[in-house]
Amino acid sequence: MRIILTAIWAFTLFIFTCSLNFHLLIKYHIVDFQFNPNPDWSELLKLDLQWSSNDWILRKIGHLIGFFILALLASDFGKYKSAFYLSVIFAALTEILQLFFFRGGRIYDVVNDSFGILLAYLFCMILFRKKSRRTRNINNVH
Repeated sequence: MRIILTAIWAFTLFIFTCSLNFHLLIKYHIVDFQFNPNPDWSELLKLDLQWSSNDWILRKIGHLIGFFILALLASDFGKYKSAFYLSVIFAALTEILQLFFFRGGRIYDVVNDSFGILLAYLFCMILFRKKSRRTRNINNVH
């Protein structure tokens, strides 16, 4: 079941990142893919940070949360550490794929996505550390 949920979530992230018009997708639920056979690779290096735009900030928060969830699902809440690395690879892949769909892939989005994945990893470490302490305490009582 975890694999199916992970695949569905990864597909959802793909739709959100590669659909031509994010606003049409959110507001009217219109998914529109248009293939660009000659992407502009320099898009990856643009630093068009828009800290004054609430819309831009919300999209970056969405990136972070989306990949946080992906990492939790893929790793089965930290049981499969390699899933965290695979999540980072998927983050990079989605940014590259955006270039082929007339979207602007950015390296800083990979960093943002990776930060969400790192938070998921830390969350799992804290969660399992507390869980293992409880297990040790129960075993020490018996």
